Amino acid sequence: MKSLLQQAHKFFDIREGEESISLLMQLYIFLIICALLIVKPTVSALFLSQLGADNLSVAFIIIAVTAVIVSYFYNKSLEKFPLRYIIRATLGLFSLGFVIMGFIVAFDWVTPFFVYLFYTMVGMFALLATSQFWVLANVVFNVREAKRLFGFIGAGGIAGGIAGGYITSIAAATLGNGALMILAGLLIASCIIVFERVWKTRVQTLSRFKRKERATVSTESSVKLIYKSKHLTYLAAVIGLGVLVAKLVDYQFSYIAAANIPDPQDLASFFGFWFSTFNIISLLIQLFITNKILENTDISVSLIALPVGIVLLCLGLLVFPELWIVIIIKGLDGSLKQSLHKSAVELLSLPIPASVKNKTKTFIDVVVDSLATGIAGFLLIFVIKGLDLSAQYITAITIAVVITWIYIVFKVRETYLGTFKESIMMNENLGNSKKSSSRIRENMRIIFQSGSEKDILLMIKRLPEVAHPSIREDVLKLLDHENHQIKAAVIENLSYVTKKPQVKVQDFIYIKDDELIVATMKYLLSQDKISHQFFEQYLNYDDEFISTAALLCLARESEDNPRLAAKYNLNLRVKVFIDEMGNKGGDLRVSEIARVIETLGYIKRSRYHEIIFRYLKHPNPILKNAALLAAGETAREKFLPILYKELEDIAFRESSIKAISGFGNAIIPQLYKKYKDFNINAKQRSQIPIIVSKIHTEKSYRTLFKMSQRGNFTIRTKTSDLLYDWRKTGVEYNITIRTLKSMISSESKLYRELLSCYFSLRIVERSKLPENKNVSLSIKTSRSHLIQQVKSSLELNLKRIFNLLALYYNPEDVFVAYKGLKSETKDSQIHAMEYLDGLLGRNLKSLLLPLLESGLSAPNQESTDYHNHITLQSKEDCIRTLILIEDEPIVLKVIELLKFQEDNYSYQLLIQASDHASDKINEAALEALKFKKGNLKSA
Repeated sequence: MKSLLQQAHKFFDIREGEESISLLMQLYIFLIICALLIVKPTVSALFLSQLGADNLSVAFIIIAVTAVIVSYFYNKSLEKFPLRYIIRATLGLFSLGFVIMGFIVAFDWVTPFFVYLFYTMVGMFALLATSQFWVLANVVFNVREAKRLFGFIGAGGIAGGIAGGYITSIAAATLGNGALMILAGLLIASCIIVFERVWKTRVQTLSRFKRKERATVSTESSVKLIYKSKHLTYLAAVIGLGVLVAKLVDYQFSYIAAANIPDPQDLASFFGFWFSTFNIISLLIQLFITNKILENTDISVSLIALPVGIVLLCLGLLVFPELWIVIIIKGLDGSLKQSLHKSAVELLSLPIPASVKNKTKTFIDVVVDSLATGIAGFLLIFVIKGLDLSAQYITAITIAVVITWIYIVFKVRETYLGTFKESIMMNENLGNSKKSSSRIRENMRIIFQSGSEKDILLMIKRLPEVAHPSIREDVLKLLDHENHQIKAAVIENLSYVTKKPQVKVQDFIYIKDDELIVATMKYLLSQDKISHQFFEQYLNYDDEFISTAALLCLARESEDNPRLAAKYNLNLRVKVFIDEMGNKGGDLRVSEIARVIETLGYIKRSRYHEIIFRYLKHPNPILKNAALLAAGETAREKFLPILYKELEDIAFRESSIKAISGFGNAIIPQLYKKYKDFNINAKQRSQIPIIVSKIHTEKSYRTLFKMSQRGNFTIRTKTSDLLYDWRKTGVEYNITIRTLKSMISSESKLYRELLSCYFSLRIVERSKLPENKNVSLSIKTSRSHLIQQVKSSLELNLKRIFNLLALYYNPEDVFVAYKGLKSETKDSQIHAMEYLDGLLGRNLKSLLLPLLESGLSAPNQESTDYHNHITLQSKEDCIRTLILIEDEPIVLKVIELLKFQEDNYSYQLLIQASDHASDKINEAALEALKFKKGNLKSA
């Protein structure tokens, strides 16, 4: 029995602690729908026998008008009374109303007024009671729980439909219609008991804040809220068009049935039989298909199945206008609408904020449904009957409406995902990108006018990402700022705000500031109208501060243009300055000497290399940095050992990175070889991905790709960060979905292993078995350190996965999903999972989502939800797995733990580690072995 229960839990994906609430909610909807399927066929049969099918259109319009009135007062009630009281009162009123209806029918007091009243009342019950149930479901379950459980819970409603239909079919002839109505009223009364239990079990146990958040209701009108939200507008359209189609189909079904079965009792039995049969099909779909489709496909697939099926059958009906096709159309509508389609529509409401959802959901379910019913009535009265059109025209109208319905399904899918994204951005204060840029520009103006120099410089650096004509004048005013560093920064970024040459920049040539003069000359050379005069004017300038800057610019410009170098005697001019430098620098300032040294790199003559070597050892950091840049420009391999060495010193790291990246594609194979070498200096190795990223070619991109899959997790993650940053700038090198899947599959496998080890070690750490009481403090401390390291590695692993996703999908979308998953807010995590569900393709979705859900709260959870996707390991297997992982920090932490363990497998693993490719790991393993042997001797 227990095994069978476990299998049922696994099949329906019901997790620990969810059984009771799921069954209660299932019972609740069972009672509601059972009561509905008792009164609906009974009242429908009564209506058709008393007033005829021709008056159905009038009833549709009455329902529409009534729904608007009821909705108005219902919304006012929501603003004044708690949701709990309103649901309870609604159930009580309908229960009493159906009992009274039963007595009226039983004593044969029925008049046309009562027939219309009963028909309208049943319509309101069908809308209000079911809508309230799904509002409650949205309060009780979050979006991930809903996606798993709505299929199972919805099966209760379908089962209720089957039971109610068969009760009506069997008991109508013996008990009579009045008794059936009274029975329905009693079933609704029992719903109140179930509702109270649900509220106390699940809602009452929520924190006060959560309870208030989920049950709160907006004070804005429902119409305004729907109008302001694209998603709500499309959701209302999906529901409205679905109802309109259903009514058109229902009219054809009812009309033909009434024409063939005149007796009201027989007609009630006929309706009861078919409604129940449709519900059996619906139940099978709900139990065995709905959850699978919802979990494994896009929500649009679930929404589009019904309209596509109806369109195809209606096309068949145009060719073969037979009764059996109408029954099949009604059967498709009756079965899919209450199973797959219903669950999908309810999921559309989940990302909407609770206060808006609680106010608008019932309005949409009641008013939109009823208005669609009214529109169907008008169509039948004024179009079909008024123009005396045949049944084929109803079919043609149905096809036109369904095609519109299909279009809206694709639109609501976009807004559904967009609502999750907006929710995450709002919760995490990420802001809309367009609004964010506008806000940044406003802040820029304020800071440019009255901010500190430090803040102004920071904002100027952000000009490339938010450049806009609206801030042009504010930026140009900074050219008059007294701080020369700010002027230089503005000049370097002028092209982002204006293409028009700024004449005043030329005056900055005469300001004695190294950074400013170089920035000014680069700017002047970039202007076509100025550059042809440039060298004539400044190379022969008396002030060497200006002439050396011009010399450096000439060297850069003529690197690939020998004629330009020859025209201005570049080599001769350089020789003059070198001679002056040989005379202990002559009258040259340090900044001027630095510019001459940097110029030597562009000359490409080996006779100057000795000078560069000399200054590479110079104690002055300015001259040494200039020599590093010059060495890079020569692109000679003999300089590389020094350039690599200087990566270790933060004072020269930036110049060294720029110098090595200057070698271009030719240096990439050597860099990749060094990256794979475990034993090079760690500081050097960590800078290699940055150097490769600076080369900015497709080859460097591919190499970064490979680097992101090898080495220590920290470096691999930084490498994937570089790829992400590159992608954000708009660079798009081709990556196939196959390659992406292969790389993410590799990362996912690693994530699964780490997650398994994490939970396994946590269980060992928290175990209270007797044998663990004697474990030494050293082992406990070492194990704790290892667990923390694995936790950190999991976080890095997750970031790498999302950086890889950003190479294929929109980086902003991926970033929002990642921030949502990393959020401390449960709602943001859940919304991020749903956003990814819609964003990713089927293969990646099935690969990632179960794993991410298992690790969603890994650092905080005990051992609750990982069982379905994570296999726990023994302590020994866990250690063996971790020591083989290609991450030095984890392996070192494992060795630290093995050092204090007294068992055979720890010796074997340490001996294995002592032969590792990394010298650091070798040394740690040998030291641990030595420690263990020392302890053994002392014992």
